[in-house]
Amino acid sequence: MPEPTPSVVREQSVARLEASRALQHDPAALCRALMEPTWLGRVVGAPPGRPDLLRVEADLAFVLHADRRMLTFRKAALVDIGLVSFDGQGCACDIGWQAASFAPLFPVFAGRLVVQPTRLHLQGVYAPPSGDVGLLIDRMFLHYFAQRTADWFLDGLVASVPLASGR
Repeated sequence: MPEPTPSVVREQSVARLEASRALQHDPAALCRALMEPTWLGRVVGAPPGRPDLLRVEADLAFVLHADRRMLTFRKAALVDIGLVSFDGQGCACDIGWQAASFAPLFPVFAGRLVVQPTRLHLQGVYAPPSGDVGLLIDRMFLHYFAQRTADWFLDGLVASVPLASGR
């Protein structure tokens, strides 16, 4: 799989997050997977007051490397997917996630996902907990976890559909 192209840029009380993947998959299949996100976890309907979103209870999981040992980080998350709009070659939707429990202790992400014929791109912002102190901690190490979360989402989406034939 191609390496992601991450960047995190801080602005005031939020941090920007971006992740991309080169695609070898059918963009229409990825768009359908966003509309039926059972690959992500248990679909529970819409969040309160937001009938335009589809909420999924997901188990966020990614591997951390510490002391040359692999540790798996797991956290229950709520992922919200907005209405998928098609443009003839791909699609786009709003995307967001937050911790399912102890939410004030974890960043809340809000962004946009764009599926193009050759590229998958996620960008948005997240607010580290504790305001400016949280931003300082984010600069030191929390942005790594935010980036891993974005990678987890993109990798899961890509893995949910087969490779396109002829690519």
